[in-house]
Amino acid sequence: MPDSGKKVRLHFTPQTDALIDKYISERQLPNSCDDCTPIFDMLLQEILNIEREATQDQRQGSVKDIDGLFRTRNGLLVYTELKYNDDHDTGKFADINRKFIKTWAGLAVRHHITSPDQLFPIIYYFNPTKRYGPIHTPSRNIMRGSQLFDKYLQTSYGDVDKHLSDIGDDPEILNIFDEMYRQVRNLNTGSNSSG
Repeated sequence: MPDSGKKVRLHFTPQTDALIDKYISERQLPNSCDDCTPIFDMLLQEILNIEREATQDQRQGSVKDIDGLFRTRNGLLVYTELKYNDDHDTGKFADINRKFIKTWAGLAVRHHITSPDQLFPIIYYFNPTKRYGPIHTPSRNIMRGSQLFDKYLQTSYGDVDKHLSDIGDDPEILNIFDEMYRQVRNLNTGSNSSG
């Protein structure tokens, strides 16, 4: 899909924006239900209802990174937010989910989605280790490790993992990162490496 892996200007209404912010905030309250699946499904449907009634003039645009967007063999459009680890602090975790749902909303408008089951959103963690439970996004919409590869892709998770490991062990790559670290550290201490 042409939008996959790119920054794209997506549009949705301020009403949708506020609805998503409210959802994320309410999911963090102590009295929120443990299973977010029914209210997540209602949220996606409400987004589509709002956007179906909206005119283009009522929508605002913002640039979003679309990590992955592909169509399966049976025609399902799949949007993936890609992360390496499920190891973000609580605030960052909420922000990831907020961005994930807002990007889904913009993609739904862009691709004229009329039902939530036409655009399946997935937060994908390359590392299979689980840190957080399904606070904002249902378990069915979170995949880790080989799950995405096994269900939707022709490429083997093991092959990708091996290539990433090989890159991480490459002395030339390690030297590049070491030099970047030194430069950043010098910026933070106020010293200048050029003299």
